[in-house]
Amino acid sequence: MVGAKIGWKLVQAAFTLVVGLAASKAVSTAWKLGRGGKPPKDGEGGYVEVVAWAAASGAAAAVAKLFAERQAAAYYLKSTGHAPPGWTQDATQRLVKGTDTGLVKKPD
Repeated sequence: MVGAKIGWKLVQAAFTLVVGLAASKAVSTAWKLGRGGKPPKDGEGGYVEVVAWAAASGAAAAVAKLFAERQAAAYYLKSTGHAPPGWTQDATQRLVKGTDTGLVKKPD
């Protein structure tokens, strides 16, 4: 069981890293296209600009984390034939629309 937990953590970390980098690049590019300049950093820009950037990047990070976690769980299931640690299969639920994995996180 310890090996499964370590394997799951590695798969989850790899997916989170890749998807997080892609989301960061996407939100930065969208900001540059929409605002015509670089995103604010190190206290540059006005309050409205800084708050808007924080909201946009925070939302992108949250969505990326959820997406990466679900994709990692689907990959783990396909690779090993069983749900990752902390997840269970539920035929009434869908992991990602259009998939049939039915994985859901176990309630704490």
